[in-house]
This record gives sequence, C-alpha cells and structure tokens, in this order.
Amino acid sequence: MSNSQWKLDQKYAKTMENHPFGIALYRPPSLSIFKPGIIGYFDAFGSWNIIADLEDHEELLRKGLSSVEDELVKAPRDNRIKWGPKVSSNTKTTKIELSAGIDPAPGIPVTASAVYSYHIDSDVGAILLTTPPITHERYYHTTPFKTWMKKNALVILEQWPDDVKNNSLWVITSTFSTKKCAINMWTTRGRGYKVGFSAEAMGLGQVGPSANWYRSSTDEGWGEYTSEDDDRSVVFFGGLKFNYTQRFRKTPSLTPEKPAKTTFRGPVEWAADLEEDEGEQQAEPEVIITIPDSENEDMEFEVDCEEYLAEDAESY
Repeated sequence: MSNSQWKLDQKYAKTMENHPFGIALYRPPSLSIFKPGIIGYFDAFGSWNIIADLEDHEELLRKGLSSVEDELVKAPRDNRIKWGPKVSSNTKTTKIELSAGIDPAPGIPVTASAVYSYHIDSDVGAILLTTPPITHERYYHTTPFKTWMKKNALVILEQWPDDVKNNSLWVITSTFSTKKCAINMWTTRGRGYKVGFSAEAMGLGQVGPSANWYRSSTDEGWGEYTSEDDDRSVVFFGGLKFNYTQRFRKTPSLTPEKPAKTTFRGPVEWAADLEEDEGEQQAEPEVIITIPDSENEDMEFEVDCEEYLAEDAESY
C-alpha cells in the first residue's frame, strides 16, 4: 500500500461530500475499530490507527490517559434506515430498458426488475451501494470530547509525538454502517457502469432499498466489503479533528501571524493537492489549548479542533 491509495481515499471523500451523512470512506473500516467514542488517526497510507476507546476506563488508565469526566450521552441506535444508491453530484443516472428473456449485462440476471447505468461527462464519478438496514450511531454532544482532549493533549503528545505531529487526531462521534457494500470511483467519461436491482421505487435513480443488487461483471474498479458475525462496515462518519500546530511561543517580541488553514472535508488535509471550492468560506478552527514543546523551550503546540458532523438521516 502506498500514499497513492491515501490520495484515492481523499478524492472519494471529496467527491461524495454532497451527502449529509459525514465523511465518506473509500475503504470502509470495521465498526469494531471505528465506532463512536474511539480516538485515533489516519497515517500517511490512510490506515486507521487506534489510540484509545474513550468509554473504556481501564484502557485509558493503562495508557496514562484520564477518563471522560462529563457524561457521554449516546442517541438511540437507529436500525431503520434504508438507502438506495448514493452517487456523487456529477454522476448521471440512466434507466436501461429491459427486454424479456435477455440478460441486460454480464453478471446481471434476467430476473432483475430494474437496471441503471451510472456515468459522468466530466471530473470524477462515484457510487456507493449498501444493503439494508443502515445503522446510525452517534453521540448527542461534542463538548465532553473537547474537554477531555484539553486535559489529555500534553500526555498524548508525549506518548505519541511523531503520530500527532504528522497526522490529525480524530474522535469519532457518529457512524453509518452496513453489513455489505460496494464502492466504485472512476474518471472515464461517457462509460456507463451498470447495476441491477431486485426492486424499484419511485422515479429515475430512486431505486428502492434491497438486499439484492447485481454489478456487471465486465465493469472494473469495484471494491466490495462484507462484514462477518456482528461486525459492520462504516461507510460515512462524523467526528472532531484535532491538529497539533508547532509555533514560536507567544511573547511580546515573537507573535507570528498564523495563516488561515485550508480545510478539506475528508480524513486529513493534503496540502496544495486539494483546492478550495471557489467562493467557499472556511470556518476558523477552534483553539482548544496551547501546550509547551518539551524539546524546544522557544516553541509550543497549538491544539485546535474542527467539527465534521453528520446531519440527521431520518428525512433522507
């Protein structure tokens, strides 16, 4: 695996940001290691690394971290959500007319009641297929996590110095997960990626939720993820992103201006490779705490927080 895979992860997250469920994950992690309440980071290869589960008091104690003092209140788990295909904003959908007794495409059976072709005319296209039900888990409030981070920021820097200096820390606050999903992202213009469904609902592209969807066996680029036992794959998440920024200590003689950050609605920033949308206003990160740099008395670290929170999914 290389950081080229990480760039694909970020491109997919950016391409699918038209959905209100949080950040889309190109390689869905298991809910068992990526559930609300876990703090960790994506490394340079895009792999998820756990630091601790904030609801596991014994683990926090073993790692020299304090427990969350404020009550963590979870919303009731929602297992009623059913989705049709989720596509990027520039992906176009065309319904294919079916002929009796003729397979619509290799790999799609003649018994499919609806077949759609997904294509783009420019930029990047993406599609996410899921099996119902979608499970939504989340916490009601973010303040307890920010308060905990403020109290533990120095310990985290001391125990995981290279990790937090080079990567953003994430506290997961919400997830959307499924037992099975398939994901594709492509840049080939005009080519249609065909998907068949066992049931159809209202209107073009509004395919009804069904456990049965069929991909054309001649279409490349699909990744399919199936979870075992009680585990699930996380396809969208929301969370708090914490960044450690090194700077000179603030003194009357040394007070450098901190440039505004370029933010990316994805796992972490990727410098100049990602451009802001024209005219889009970026909110300033919230500074949580400033802590000393133990290796350089003239320097310090500013720890700030950005929120990437999913909207409620009931109306979708």
